[in-house]
Amino acid sequence: MDVRTLAWTHILINDVLFFIHDIKNDGTKTIEKNSFLMFVADWVGGDDPDDYPYVDLQTSTTFLTDNNRIGAEAFGTNPVGVASLKYIETPGNQVNGIDDDGDADEHPELIAQIFGTADSLIPHFTIDDFTSRFLRPGDKIVLIEPETYNRVITVYPAGGGTVQSLGKNYLLPAEGITVSEDTLANGFDEDLDGLIDEKATLHLYHINEITMQSNPVRYINYLSFEPGAIIKRGFLTSGENADWNYQNVAPMIDESRDDGFDNDNDWDSFLDDNGLDGLRGSGDFGEGDGKPTSGAGTEFPGEASIDKTDVSETDLIGITSAFQIQDGIINFNTAPDKGMWDVLMYPGKINLVRQVGEFQTYVASGFFPLLPGQRQRMAISVSISAGGNSQDADVQSVIKKQLEATKAYNADYQFAQAPLQVSLTAVPGDGKVTLYWDDAAEGSFDRYIDRIGGNGADFEGYRIYRVTDAAFLDAKVITDAYGVQTLLKPIAQFDLSDGITGLHPVDINGVKYYLGNDNGLKHQFVDTNVVNGQRYFYAVTAYDFGYETAGFAPSETPIQVSVATDGTISYGRNVAVVRPSESAAGYLPPEVVSFIHTAGGASGTIGFDIVDPTKIKNDNEYELTFKDTTFKVNNKDVVKTLSFSLKNVTTSEFLLEDDKRIVPGDEIPLTEGFRLSLNNVQDVTLNRSKTGWNNTNIYAFDFETFTYLIIKGVENPSDYKIIFGEVGIATSKDTSLAGTRFPAKQVNFKIINTTQNKDVEFVFSEREGNDGKLSIDSTGKTDAIFFIERDKSGKKVFTWQFKLNRTGNLVGKNNPQAGDTATIFLNKPFLSYDTYNFVMKSSKISAERGKDELKDIRVVPNPYIAAASWEPRNTYTSGRGPREIHFINLPSKCTIRIFNVSGSLVKKIDHESSYENGTAIWDVLSDEKFEIAYGVYVYHVEAPGIGEKTGTFAIIK
Repeated sequence: MDVRTLAWTHILINDVLFFIHDIKNDGTKTIEKNSFLMFVADWVGGDDPDDYPYVDLQTSTTFLTDNNRIGAEAFGTNPVGVASLKYIETPGNQVNGIDDDGDADEHPELIAQIFGTADSLIPHFTIDDFTSRFLRPGDKIVLIEPETYNRVITVYPAGGGTVQSLGKNYLLPAEGITVSEDTLANGFDEDLDGLIDEKATLHLYHINEITMQSNPVRYINYLSFEPGAIIKRGFLTSGENADWNYQNVAPMIDESRDDGFDNDNDWDSFLDDNGLDGLRGSGDFGEGDGKPTSGAGTEFPGEASIDKTDVSETDLIGITSAFQIQDGIINFNTAPDKGMWDVLMYPGKINLVRQVGEFQTYVASGFFPLLPGQRQRMAISVSISAGGNSQDADVQSVIKKQLEATKAYNADYQFAQAPLQVSLTAVPGDGKVTLYWDDAAEGSFDRYIDRIGGNGADFEGYRIYRVTDAAFLDAKVITDAYGVQTLLKPIAQFDLSDGITGLHPVDINGVKYYLGNDNGLKHQFVDTNVVNGQRYFYAVTAYDFGYETAGFAPSETPIQVSVATDGTISYGRNVAVVRPSESAAGYLPPEVVSFIHTAGGASGTIGFDIVDPTKIKNDNEYELTFKDTTFKVNNKDVVKTLSFSLKNVTTSEFLLEDDKRIVPGDEIPLTEGFRLSLNNVQDVTLNRSKTGWNNTNIYAFDFETFTYLIIKGVENPSDYKIIFGEVGIATSKDTSLAGTRFPAKQVNFKIINTTQNKDVEFVFSEREGNDGKLSIDSTGKTDAIFFIERDKSGKKVFTWQFKLNRTGNLVGKNNPQAGDTATIFLNKPFLSYDTYNFVMKSSKISAERGKDELKDIRVVPNPYIAAASWEPRNTYTSGRGPREIHFINLPSKCTIRIFNVSGSLVKKIDHESSYENGTAIWDVLSDEKFEIAYGVYVYHVEAPGIGEKTGTFAIIK
C-alpha cells in the first residue's frame, strides 16, 4: 500500500489535507472480497473524557469535537476547535453491473450515444428489483464467468440442474426456486440476474451529496438480452470482440481506472495530450498522437483525464459500514483478524452511538474485487477549524472546507492553483534588509482554471510579508466577517500593470482580497523599517487574479516555516530568515571602479545598484554592448536601441544577452550581486547646450534632418565637427536631386563624424555667391550642406543638413572663416557602436579604519534586564527559553572574553563572520553551559592586526 498526502494553498482549501491510500494486487489471482477499514482515534483538546465524535453517513464525514470546548493547559483560554474527516474516495466495483456512485445520470450526453433504449438497457432500480422472484425452467438467467466477469445469457434448464456463476454451483430444482439478493453481501449473484450484491440501502436509496436527495441508481439489465448472448464487463453490446466505444460501453456503469478507456469522455486533446509521463514537451510515448494515453498497468501516471488521473472513472461503492466503540474494547494487537472482518468490515452494519466520551470510530468500504495488477483507493480529506463564536460555527466552517475538498476530488484532485514559488534571497544591512527574487511565478499556468473556462495564465503580482515569529502571526491581522483572522497584511505589494486592480469581487466569509493598484512588477525590495539585531522572517508570495465566474478568490503561494524543538528552522524557498546588523569594523563596501565609455557616443547614463555585496566578484571586468535597429517614423528613418548584452570579460561569460529591457524604468535582472539601470535617450535630438561655434561672432546655424521635397533623411545618431579653412580643404560630391544638379566643388570646410572618427561626404547647395564658401547674405539667402553617410546596410543615404541663419543679435556677426569650427552634439540612444567597460571591487576590511572604529564596539542591551526584544520564542513547554546579548561593531575576526568582577573567565567567544556582519550573539551561558549570575561583567575584544577593546555590561534578572 502507498499513501500520498496532498495540500493546496488556496484560502478556500488551505486548511484541508488529503490522504490517499492506494493498494495494489501484485499477485496473479483475483481477490474476490476485499474491504477497506479506516480507524479514527480522537483526542480533541488534549482531554479525552469530554470528546464528542460523530459520523454523518449522508456526507461520509466524521466530526471530532470537544463537548465543552475547554482544552488542556496548552490551549489556555482559547476554545477548542473542530476536526473532520471526509471519506471522499472509496474503492470502486467495476464488475457488479451497478452504477454504485450514481454518476451515470450526470452524463446524459453519454447515455444518448448508446445503442438501444436507456430505460430498457440501463434502467433505474425500483422497489420491485429487491423483492424475491420465482424462477422456473425456461426463464432467462445470467451466469457470470469468474475471471473475465463476462455475462452469459442462458435459460433455467428444463428439468432443473446445476449451473455455475462466479465459480459457485447453484442447484436449480425442476419445480423452480425462489431467489433474492438483498440479504447477504457475499460477492456473488444470488438471484442470477447478472448483478452482484445489489442492496436497497445503497442502490435504491442512494444519497446524492450535492442535492442531498435520495435517488435510485442505474444498472445494466442483462435480462434484456437474448439467450446465447455474451456480454463483456461494462458493455451493452453482445460479443466478446465488441469495440470500446461510447455506443457499446455502459455510460459510467462499471467504469474503471484500469481499462484504458476514457469512460466519462472528458479527455481534452489540447490540454491533455502530453504522453505517458503526463509532462508536456518531453516527447514521451503517446504525446501529441490525438488520443488518450492511459498509465494503467505502468508506473507512469499517463495523461490527464483517463484512468489513473481521473477519479470519476471509479465506480465508488461508498461507505458500507460504520461503528463507534468505546476506547479500550478492541485491541488491535490481540483481536483476531476474522473477528475484525466479521464485526467491523462486513457491509451493511451500522452502530453509531453519538454520545460524549472516548469513542473510537471505524468506517469501512466493501466488498470489492481486486484483480491482478489492479489498484483500489481509499482517500480522506482532513479539515480543521477554530476561532468561531461557537462550536456550530466551527462545524459549519469545516463543512464548507470539505465541500471545496469535494470539488478538488471531483476535478481529479485538482483545484485553483497558486502561482509557482519564487526563490527569495535576503541581504542584511545596517538598518535595512534587501530582498530579491526570481520571476519563476510569472510563467505559471493553472490547468484547473483553464479547464473550467477561466484564464489559466492568471499571475497577477507579488506580496511581501515581514514578521518576527515563525508562524507569521504578526502579519495575520485581516479578519473575516466573523472576526476570525483570515488573511495576512503585506508590507509591500507589486501588481502587474494590466488594469486588474482593487478588491476582488469574490469574498472569503465577508473579506475581500486586495489585488493591487497597477504599480508594476518588481523583483527587489529594500525594507528600512527594521531594528538591528532583531531576527525577521520574510516571505515573498505570488498571487493570481482568481476566477470570479466560478467563485474563486485569488490564490497565493504558500509560506512554509518549521521550527524544531531544538530551535532549528527550516523553510521554503520563498522564505528568508535574516538579522540586520552593523557591518564589521573597518568595512569598505563594494564599488564600481574604472568605468569607461570605451567606444561610441551615447548620451544615456548607466546606473549601478549593488544589491548583494556577498556576490560581488573582486577585480572582475565587465563589458556592456548594444544593438540598434531602424524604425520608420513620420516617413523618416529613426535609429533606436534594440537590446543590450552584459559580459563578464574575466570569465568570458555572457550574463545577459540581447536583453530588450531598455526603456527607463525597466527592471534589469540581478547579475553577480549588482543590477544595472539604463537611463536611455529615446529620440535623437540636438543637444543645444553643448552645440555651437568656437567663436561667438559667427551667425547662428540650423542643424536638421535632411529634407528635400519628398526625400527624408536618416537621423544618424552621431556627433560632428565642421572645420573651416581655405577653399580647397575639401570637395563636395557631384549629385542630382529631383532633377536639380549639384556639381562637385572645392569648398572652405570639411565635416568629421567624431563619434565614428571618419570624414563625411556632403553635397554643397550654394545659393549665395559662387566662391565655394559657406555663407548667408543680408536677405537671409543661405548656402546649405547635405550630409551623405552609410546606413546599417552600407548603403549611402542623406542624413543631416546644415545652414546658417540670421536670428538673434546680428551685431558683429560674420560668415565663418578659416579657423572657425562648428561642434554639433546630439542626444543619442545606446547604439551598436557603444561599448562600456567597468571593473567591480568587492567589499574589504581596512585595518586602519578598523582601529579607529574599535571605540564603537558595544554590548546591547546594556544593562540586560530580564529579557531582550529579539529573543526567539520559547519552543519548550517549560523553562525560561533562550536569552541573547549582542556584541556589535566587531571586527570580522576577533576573540571575545567575558570575565566576572573577580577576574574569572566566564565565556570565550571566537567570532568570525562576513565583512557585512559585525555582530556576535551570546546565549548568556557560561562555557560550562550554566546560566550566569546577575551582576557586572567585563569584556575584552582582541582582533589580530587591528587592536583590542575592553568594556563592561550589567545583567539584571
